[in-house]
Amino acid sequence: MQSSQQLQKPLDNAILQQERRNGYSEFDIRQAWNASSGNMSLFQQLLQGMRNQSFIMNPINQQFNDDIQVAVAASLTLHQQYMPIGKVRQNYVPCGLLNVGNTCYFNSLLQTYYFIYDFVSSIVKCKFDHVNLSNIVDKRVVNSIELVKNLQSLFVLMIGSDRQFVDPKKVILSICDDFGKALPIGDQKDVSEFNNYFLSRIDEGITYLTQSLQKTSTSQSQQSIKQQLPGQSIVQFPTIHFPDSNTNSMISQKSLLIRQSSVIAENSMVFKLFYGKFSPQIIRKGQASKDCQQEMFNIIQIDVNSKSLFEGFDKYMNQAVEYKNEKDEYQQAIKQFWIQSAPQVLTFQIQRVEYSKEFGSFTKINSFFHFEKEIYIDRYLLSNQKLAKDIQTQNQQMRDRLKKIDQELATLTQFNGNIDIIQNLETTLQFLKLQNSNEKQHQFFVDSSDNKASIKSISEYHQHFIKKRDCLQKERKEIEQKISESYNSLKKQKYILQSILMHEGNPDAGHYYAYIYNLDDQKWYYFNDINVHEEVEQNVLKNAFGDQSNSKSAYLIQYVKEDNAKFAQNSMVKLKLFSTSEDTKKYLTDGYGLLLSKQQREFLNQDNEKLKQEVEQQQLMNKIEQIITKYQQYLEIANEKQRKYQQKQYPPFPVKPPYLENYSMYLKIKPDERLFKWTILDNAIIKIMPETGGLFSQPGLKEIVKTQILEELNKLGNNKVQHFPTAQEYQTSIEEYKSALKLQCMIQYLLDQYNNNNFIEALQALQKYMKLAKHTPQSSFFYTVAINLKHIFPLGIISKMMQNKSVTEADLKSLKLVIAFQMQEHFLYTEPKFWNGQLQNLIDIAIGTFGSNEKWTQEVLKPIIQNKKDTEMCSLLDAASQNIDEYIQNLQSIYLEQQFENNLEDFLLDNSMNILQRFFLTKGIQILFESIQKSPTILDKKVILKIVEDNPQNK
Repeated sequence: MQSSQQLQKPLDNAILQQERRNGYSEFDIRQAWNASSGNMSLFQQLLQGMRNQSFIMNPINQQFNDDIQVAVAASLTLHQQYMPIGKVRQNYVPCGLLNVGNTCYFNSLLQTYYFIYDFVSSIVKCKFDHVNLSNIVDKRVVNSIELVKNLQSLFVLMIGSDRQFVDPKKVILSICDDFGKALPIGDQKDVSEFNNYFLSRIDEGITYLTQSLQKTSTSQSQQSIKQQLPGQSIVQFPTIHFPDSNTNSMISQKSLLIRQSSVIAENSMVFKLFYGKFSPQIIRKGQASKDCQQEMFNIIQIDVNSKSLFEGFDKYMNQAVEYKNEKDEYQQAIKQFWIQSAPQVLTFQIQRVEYSKEFGSFTKINSFFHFEKEIYIDRYLLSNQKLAKDIQTQNQQMRDRLKKIDQELATLTQFNGNIDIIQNLETTLQFLKLQNSNEKQHQFFVDSSDNKASIKSISEYHQHFIKKRDCLQKERKEIEQKISESYNSLKKQKYILQSILMHEGNPDAGHYYAYIYNLDDQKWYYFNDINVHEEVEQNVLKNAFGDQSNSKSAYLIQYVKEDNAKFAQNSMVKLKLFSTSEDTKKYLTDGYGLLLSKQQREFLNQDNEKLKQEVEQQQLMNKIEQIITKYQQYLEIANEKQRKYQQKQYPPFPVKPPYLENYSMYLKIKPDERLFKWTILDNAIIKIMPETGGLFSQPGLKEIVKTQILEELNKLGNNKVQHFPTAQEYQTSIEEYKSALKLQCMIQYLLDQYNNNNFIEALQALQKYMKLAKHTPQSSFFYTVAINLKHIFPLGIISKMMQNKSVTEADLKSLKLVIAFQMQEHFLYTEPKFWNGQLQNLIDIAIGTFGSNEKWTQEVLKPIIQNKKDTEMCSLLDAASQNIDEYIQNLQSIYLEQQFENNLEDFLLDNSMNILQRFFLTKGIQILFESIQKSPTILDKKVILKIVEDNPQNK
């Protein structure tokens, strides 16, 4: 092997000036040069890393210190407090990841790793019970094990969680430096470098766990951790040395990851999946090639200006270097890389950032860059070196010819100040053809008679250049086809595009997301933190290739070896179904699900149950919010209804009737609104959560739900309350409302019967009403109405009979009931003077005046004359008909079943009050009653008849 020291030399001025023109400071250039020990490849990588720092996140001089660690941890903790909960994943849709503080690019990387089965399998199958972390001296190893453990938990959740997204916070906080401090993931500068560090920590953790399983004793264990497994080789990253001064420089901060990820096990899972080996050679003109020390690689850097993946790949594999020959002289050479061993996963980073001399800053290039869905790497394999070089030689000759063709084609557009000859000749011909007699009216007509010779000559020139252009373009197409087909014999090592890490934004800031191809269902999926959905391939490739119209483009692309793809596509068991636990037939039956142990499945079951509780709680809180909103709406409606009620006037009653539209409004009119507010809250609960039955049903709301409603209610700030009313309070109040409804129904019913001349049922309803009204407060509306009806209602019946000028046997029965009602002695203290005598006189006049015999009069008046109740009539009076009970029940059911917002309007109150007002304001009855009250004696027959006849009742 040729030593890599041959490539080292002091930094010469030409390199210094060149990199300064590329936008780097002299200090950074010298730091990178010293750190790379003159290794041009590593030197370029370090400088490119500086460029990537600007691409990923500013500022580039962020200090890596304790303050950052505290800030990062605080940021993650704060973000965690506001983590959305209760998001359920759709069946067959992959699980997303929560962005816990500018970690979108790490989330995208994690998703790409999740789609690599061998990687996930190795992580998920790790065992930790045999390891006592407190016995491990090396803090970094402890952190690496913790990282693997937390990544395992995350992958398990991604496999079987019903959540729309899971939280990678623990994984992020596990990515630590040698001192156990979490790296500032959100401030990471270079995806490529971070990827190396992350994978090396995973490899270190898995290697320790694997070796520790083989321990046979405590004494052996301390040595075995530091020793290799039998047959294991160790691959070193380049060692970088820094000067003691300027330790806070950008180079020292950036290279911390490289210095800390210096060892990786070559035969490990991580290496086989993601790392390969280059066998470099130095190619000098006229001399034999020289082999260099092998180099490992992970992510291959591709210049976006190459326009296509293979063109950029070729440039990367053939790099111009300065070579120190045997005479200690530096000469130009090509460092050619050959793949000795290829990884299972091949990753390319497209360098889209360059320094703009015009603006003095880095810019992102969004130009089109093409890459294929399938690629073959045979042309770069060391085993195919001889054949590939022969093809390269042939292709180089053809490429040289392509350059000459492009130069010749360029001359056709660069004549006399970059003028296109063919286009210019076409324009000239068009002008000359206008110079004929038919075009005399054209503004460019010159009237030249010698045009034919000129047109012929210029046409010949035109045809000559067209033919030359077409021949060159045809030749160019044929050569490109030959170059394209030249590697057809080298198509065995096939890789399939699986993931595309996208960047959207500018060099100073932006956002990462990923497109990932699922080999099982052959579909593309869009992963943008918590947002995941299927995407059509056309959109994926259009956005990934990039164009100048937007800032979206692929930044990292990843291919998997065809063997892995075939395993996924040909397996009897699909690797990834993305089923949720609701899909009981398919849940955890895919390849990923079969990886899980019994404990891991139980862990998923517990988390999914927790999610269900979160969903229920979230739904409950949403409903509670709706309840409070509805409650406030009801308050506003109630206030408006109360205002309208207060504007109503009901003469001749000094006391307003109760507002009966619904139970809540009945309470609203009362002086104490406390119970009213509970009832509209109850209505709001029934409206939003009808299944609960509201506050007062059995079993009703759970106590914890009541408490939560109470807490939200108290946030309104209106007279905070500590408890709900008791069921007894509610029941007492609702019975009071029912009684008021019943009394109002009776008023309506008895007046309806009166108007229809059904005097018996009217008196029966009056008797029932009187018994109930007696027990109402004396200041109440119903008590007041009862006092007035006691006297006026019998007067109305008798007056109607007088107006009919005939008394039937049915009327006699009604008059007997009037006497029976009078003898019930309701509200005796309100009776006018001589009331019994006045009533007898009225009945006598009603019966005797219109041809009825005296026997009827004596029969009707007998009980009052003898002061002995007619038991038959009293029983009939108390025996209210079934009609009134049905009438009351029907109206009560309507009122009690109405929701608050139905705007029923109190038709019962309005109707009954209208009828009641008309009855009490009937002129004949008013005059008759007033005359009775004022008369010192019993009214004369003539006076009574005149009052009745002069003031007939309106039906």
